[in-house]
Amino acid sequence: MQDKNIWVIVPGFNEAKYLAPVLEKLMHLYKQVVFVDDGSSDTTATIAKKYVEHTLVHRINLGKGAALKTGSEYAFEHLGAEAVIFMDSDGQHKPEEIALFLAQFKEGAEVIFGERRMGSEMPLLRIIGNRVASFVIYLLFGAYIPDVPSGFKAFSKSAYERVRWNSTGYEVELEIAARVAKYKLSFRTITISTIYHDMERGMSPLTAVRMIWKALAWKVSL
Repeated sequence: MQDKNIWVIVPGFNEAKYLAPVLEKLMHLYKQVVFVDDGSSDTTATIAKKYVEHTLVHRINLGKGAALKTGSEYAFEHLGAEAVIFMDSDGQHKPEEIALFLAQFKEGAEVIFGERRMGSEMPLLRIIGNRVASFVIYLLFGAYIPDVPSGFKAFSKSAYERVRWNSTGYEVELEIAARVAKYKLSFRTITISTIYHDMERGMSPLTAVRMIWKALAWKVSL
C-alpha cells in the first residue's frame, strides 16, 4: 500500500483557536488530508480552506461521527483511498506520529488504534472514563481495546466497510470499538503522545456510564 492512497481525515467544530498551527504542521508533513468542518460558527472553515484543498463543510453541526463518515466516504469514493487515518483538529495529536500508522499499514494492518499513555499527564477522570469504556466493550463483545475514546485511529477500506457506524456524535468512538470487537476484526494498537490543553473535553466517567446503555443496544442490534 502506497502512502499516496492513505488519507488523513480531520473533523473540526469551532476549532479556530488551535486549527491554523495544527494544519500548517500537518500539511508540511503529509499532503493527503481531508478536513471536515462540522457546521462551525467561528472561522474554522475559512482557516481550513487556506491549508487544505479537500475541505468539506456541513451546513449545520451534525456531530463527530457524522463528520468522520463524511470525510471517509469522500476519501474512499472520490479520492481512491485504500485507507484512512483519523486525527483530531484541536492540537492534542502530533502530526509526525502519522508515520506510526503508515508503518503499520505497510506491515499489513487493517485496524489501528492509537493508545495514549495513561500516566500522570492524563487527567484522572479521563483515565477512569477510558477504563470504563474498555471494560464495557470487553464484557459485551469479548475484545479489550485499551483506549476506546482516542480519536487517533486508522482503517483500511475493507475494515471501514465492516465498521461503518450509525452514530453521529461523540459516541462514535464506542460504536467503532464495539463493531471491531463484535465482528472479530484483527486490530493493532500503537502508543501515541497527547497534548492536553482543554481539560473539559474527553470522555468523563458520567459520559462513559451513559454510553453503557448504547453499548447494550449495540449488543442486540449489531
